[in-house]
Amino acid sequence: MFPALMWDYLFLSAIMLGLLLCAPPGAVNTEAFRRGVSGGFKRAWGIELGSCVGDLTWACLALIGLAFIVTNDVARILLGVGGAALLIYLAFQAVRDSRNKAALEGEIKEGRSDLVTGALISLGNPFQVAFWLGFGGSAIAVIVPDPTAVDYGIFIGGYVIGLMIWSFSYSVLIGYGRKYVTPKLFQAINIVCAAVMIYFAASLLWSTFTA
Repeated sequence: MFPALMWDYLFLSAIMLGLLLCAPPGAVNTEAFRRGVSGGFKRAWGIELGSCVGDLTWACLALIGLAFIVTNDVARILLGVGGAALLIYLAFQAVRDSRNKAALEGEIKEGRSDLVTGALISLGNPFQVAFWLGFGGSAIAVIVPDPTAVDYGIFIGGYVIGLMIWSFSYSVLIGYGRKYVTPKLFQAINIVCAAVMIYFAASLLWSTFTA
C-alpha cells in the first residue's frame, strides 16, 4: 500500500474508532444528556468535551508506553473506586435536580465544572487503558506493520476528530430537543439518569475488584 493511501486509511479508521467509542450509552452520554436537558448545548458540550480530554489522555498514555503507571493493582483500584464515587455523587445530584425548578429552567450555571466533570468521568475508568493496550496499538499495527511517530500522530488526530464529531452532534441534538421537555418529563429524566449512574458505578466497582 502506498504511504499516502495507508495514512488515509489509518486516519479514517481512527475517526471511525472515535465515533464507535463515543456512541454507545455510558456514564458520559448519560450525564451530558441530563445536563443538556437542563442547560442546553453548552452544558452537554462541556461534559462531552471534558470526556474527550480524558479519552485522549488514556490513548496517549497507552500509545507512548506510559500505561504501566496506572495498570498496577493499587492504581487500578484507586481509579475504579474514585470513578464509582463520582458516578454516585452525580446520581445524587440528578435526584436533587429532579426536584429543582431552577435546574429545568437552566438557571443553574456550571461553566467550567462541566468540562472538569466530563474529564473526571473518563479518567476515573481504569479500563480505558486496558482497551488501548489491548486494541489501540494493534489497530495501528494492522494497517502499519512498523508504525512511526508520524503514524501515531495521524491516528491520534483522526481519533480526536471522531470524538469531536460525535460530541458536537450529540450536544446539538440535546440542545435542540430540550425545548420539548416538560417539568414532569424533566423529573423522570433525572430519576432515570440517577438509576443509570448507580448501575454504571456498581458495574465499575464490580469490574475493578474482579478483574
